[in-house]
Amino acid sequence: MKKYQMVLGFQWSRLLQGLAFLFLVFVYCTGSAEARSCRVDLIPNGEVNRCSNCHVNPRGGGRRNSFGRDVEDALNRGNCSEFWVAELAALDSDGDGRTNGEELLDPRGLWAEDDPQPGDESRVTHPGEEDDPPPPKPNPYVRGDSNSSGGVDLSDGVFTLSFLFRSERAPGCMAAADSNGDGALDISDAVFVFLYLFAGGSPPRNPFPECGISADVAEEDCEAAGACG
Repeated sequence: MKKYQMVLGFQWSRLLQGLAFLFLVFVYCTGSAEARSCRVDLIPNGEVNRCSNCHVNPRGGGRRNSFGRDVEDALNRGNCSEFWVAELAALDSDGDGRTNGEELLDPRGLWAEDDPQPGDESRVTHPGEEDDPPPPKPNPYVRGDSNSSGGVDLSDGVFTLSFLFRSERAPGCMAAADSNGDGALDISDAVFVFLYLFAGGSPPRNPFPECGISADVAEEDCEAAGACG
């Protein structure tokens, strides 16, 4: 009976040791995961690329990419201390010609954890991978504003006619001069403006009367348009 109690006590002790070991492993792994994931919130727009901002494996852990190595060099305090500073933003970790700050939409490195995320997240690129820049934003304009003055008046119709029939200066934004929005620039656009101004005709479609952009306008079709530029 005594021998049985000794064996049972030994097995119970081994079981407790095993449970303690598993608990320590769990705490360590959980702490490591939290330490890694917290860094996502310490760079501007970090949620876009998450762990792949710093790691080759998009799930995190393991080998770091070029940005991750620069981040590691910047971590001279705790794992979750703030490290996004102007010096890190000014680096071009992946060598693609754009700084980390430009890729994460905080060129000067002024963003802090509690600040709103800067810029339009659809224009975020990867600071640790050489990639293409986002396409240029289309320039804002006012439809019907052929001479790029910022508004629509008699001079816009005259400007369009002068371009069409007297070979004078072309509109800086063809989309703006296309006052009736049919995708072409011709005499009907000048007539459309005159009818709107003097005969109760329909107004130009958006963007009008304020400056705006249109998704169907290519960058090369619309230069910076005067008052909207």
